[in-house]
Amino acid sequence: MTAPRDYSDRRRITPVAELVPGTDATVAGRIVSSGLIGSGGRGRTRFQAILRDGTGELRLTFFNYRFIRNRLKPGAEVTASGGVDRFGGLGMVHPEILFEGEGSPEYGSVLPIYPLTRGLTQAVMRRIAMTALEECSDELRDILPRETMVSMGFQDRTEAVRAMHFPSSPEEGERARRLLALEEFFVHQSALRSVRDRAASRPGIPMSGGSSAAADLAASLPYRLTAAQGRVLEEIVSDLAGRRPMRRLLQGDVGSGKTVVAAAACAVCCRSGHLAAVVAPTEVLASQHHRNLESLLSPLGISCGLLTGGTGRSARRELRAMLEDGSIGVLVGTHAVLEDSVTLPRLGLCIIDEQHKFGVEQRDRLISGRDPSPHFMLLSATPIPRTLAMSLYGDLDLSVIDEMPPGRGVTVTRIVDRSDRSEVYRFLRERLAEGERAYVVYPLREASEELDLRDASSAFRILRRGPLGKYGVGLLTGAMRSEEKLEASGRFVSGDVALLVSTTVVEVGLDVPEATVLVVAHADRFGLSQLHQLRGRIGRGGRDSWCFLMRDDNTGEEGRRRLDILASTNDGFRIAEEDLRLRGPGEVAGTRQHGIPAFRTACLAADADLLPRAAALAASGLASGGLEEEFRRRFGEASVPEIR
Repeated sequence: MTAPRDYSDRRRITPVAELVPGTDATVAGRIVSSGLIGSGGRGRTRFQAILRDGTGELRLTFFNYRFIRNRLKPGAEVTASGGVDRFGGLGMVHPEILFEGEGSPEYGSVLPIYPLTRGLTQAVMRRIAMTALEECSDELRDILPRETMVSMGFQDRTEAVRAMHFPSSPEEGERARRLLALEEFFVHQSALRSVRDRAASRPGIPMSGGSSAAADLAASLPYRLTAAQGRVLEEIVSDLAGRRPMRRLLQGDVGSGKTVVAAAACAVCCRSGHLAAVVAPTEVLASQHHRNLESLLSPLGISCGLLTGGTGRSARRELRAMLEDGSIGVLVGTHAVLEDSVTLPRLGLCIIDEQHKFGVEQRDRLISGRDPSPHFMLLSATPIPRTLAMSLYGDLDLSVIDEMPPGRGVTVTRIVDRSDRSEVYRFLRERLAEGERAYVVYPLREASEELDLRDASSAFRILRRGPLGKYGVGLLTGAMRSEEKLEASGRFVSGDVALLVSTTVVEVGLDVPEATVLVVAHADRFGLSQLHQLRGRIGRGGRDSWCFLMRDDNTGEEGRRRLDILASTNDGFRIAEEDLRLRGPGEVAGTRQHGIPAFRTACLAADADLLPRAAALAASGLASGGLEEEFRRRFGEASVPEIR
């Protein structure tokens, strides 16, 4: 059942003189005038009444007034509850009205306020909630241990659900919601624990000689691994040597060196006589992984193959033959690797990069049904707050590279207005004249009739004809054909073009050390984590870099706040925490891609402190009889399915 988003406490009457626009309030007073007035601006007549309480007057406006018009007359004593605005004076639009003497005996003095959709009213939602409670309260079996519920002030689940919807005070309603949020986390953590235990019971592929293979790769590098890389690599090598399959999430900020760690894991796998598969969401990223892994692994005598949607038939036949005879140690690819026609003999390790861009069924297609089970690792360059990682990936071990390699330049982030464009492009010309390269990123590929935004294709045509054209201007968008994308990115990597105009397809995948300038047009249209990913495309070669966030003239308060946060820090994990607070978990980590339903009562941003308690309860094995029933309701069976 949908949880209330707030409560209207009819016991708390706010004087008109103390009302604050933008808040919800309840006001009591006498109607001094009422009637139909003018037009609502779109040819709609509206009904308006003036409420006076001795401290001031409040305008009450109704566009749908058939039921209220004949009752809301001068002299009526009423209580009005709703959102306060200040358009032509203090007012409320479609407030809830209680007439003197009527009260609200059915629900009490504290009314739930629900999120609504078109066609629903608060009154209808309250009737639905009350009916559901009356008809289903006997079916609400306890899920949490009784002592846990009692410690939070409730005797059973039925009492908590009723208190969340129709509490005696807003404080009781919030306490009940928190208990039910803990219950929701507990069910989810129990499900993840079931998946983890089942995975641990499967036979794995012990890989010996891991330390020597990792050491050989480290010795071949022209630089030393950071302490964080070394620590994470030890965890992975230990996992690979074990008899249970590794299930690990490797997190690291942009440029922290995850690829080298992944290459070392591949080396361990190949030295043990097994195949490693590395899967990326785009051809641009897959091609770059192939180049990087080949350069890292070829000194060890390990060859890499590349399979994407653009790989031709003859090349596919050749790849298939090389996989069969073992001459390829690492297969890098896109979704094409997941096709049924692709067989992966001796698969020992599966690495999924930018995992949030894959559905859980796609992710598990590589490893399900194999006996023994291959080792499995997810890579994420999108920092995920620990609370969110605990929720989404509680069935995985977590490794974090929390240290940046030395030698990276300083990246300066500046917020600029559209009126500053000439200065920004003058600076950009200076950097290109020094042999450096730059990105200009737009949110749209083509012009839109609905949005007054410059698009990447139009900007490309303009910039190519202007002063920057002599340095070479390229275009890269997600709608281009595979070969066009690879050609455009290849020309930028080689230096044939110094300026790449793009959409967010460059968010991941391009590693060009010479790129030192990023200009993001309409930057307020992007999410925080996405902007941080884009910024990670520059400053990768040891030079100082500059990121210009160009905001629109009509940027709203939330857009300004996002840009201010990004300009204040380069710490991806802090940015991810702020993004979680601003936008919620679905947008930060693509939860819709994981087969995990959105929490209906719990809020990861507000209830993060409950997650450790839920995990501890799940680990203790303590639960009331309703847990299996809840699994059956969610998953169709009393235990958690194999893939979740």
